[in-house]
Amino acid sequence: MVEATRGVKAVKINGKEKGTDWITVPNVMYYDLYVNGERIAELRAMPFALRELAIGYLLANAYIEEPHMIESVSVSSDRIDVYTDSEFEFRYQYFKEKNMKPIEAVKIERITSNYQVSRDKIYEKLSLAEERAVLSKEIPGTNFAFVADYNGYFFLAEDVYPDSAFYKALGRAVSQNFDFRRSMVVVSDVLFPEFVVFSAYMGIPLAGSVRGVPSLSIDISETISGQTLFYVQPRSLVVLSNPQRII
Repeated sequence: MVEATRGVKAVKINGKEKGTDWITVPNVMYYDLYVNGERIAELRAMPFALRELAIGYLLANAYIEEPHMIESVSVSSDRIDVYTDSEFEFRYQYFKEKNMKPIEAVKIERITSNYQVSRDKIYEKLSLAEERAVLSKEIPGTNFAFVADYNGYFFLAEDVYPDSAFYKALGRAVSQNFDFRRSMVVVSDVLFPEFVVFSAYMGIPLAGSVRGVPSLSIDISETISGQTLFYVQPRSLVVLSNPQRII
């Protein structure tokens, strides 16, 4: 099994002083994803939580509609095989081909949930994520994502790639029969438009970021998904769309 990190020798330069030292860097791998023997995509990720990565990817990208259709997941050194039940019909949501523009072509159901979260609860969950995200604290270049609700459910994942952390968090929640319709997702990186669409497809009403939200993400939330988008500052929670869900 490949370790999540490895040590490398580096040169450290401090002012006029120069010396060598060992530092820890993340390992990244590439995996071919197959569903019932058909190659779907190439996934990139740190080599752990790969079952959750595959499940989150397939559901968020609308390849598979319901998690119960997945019967088993097998992981090898460079391949992930997902097997589904006999009633499975291969689906492919075309926003993966067309990306996010024109946004009118993105077909997702508008979220009308009246689920609400307090500002304090968001900061509480973020503090918990920052406490538990060991890699993100200790290894430069790693990111985290989490899915949480008001009832104490909390699913955290980390990876070098923000999208892989996002998929892993979704995959962990799915494995526990989590109710996405009464939840929020928060990423430590930028809340890219893809994250908005993928989380909306999962039915998540609130999506946030630590680093910021680009304009296209806001346009999608206002025009199509109906989600509440926000980003977190040390003292202020900045809500960019549908603020009625944050109290």
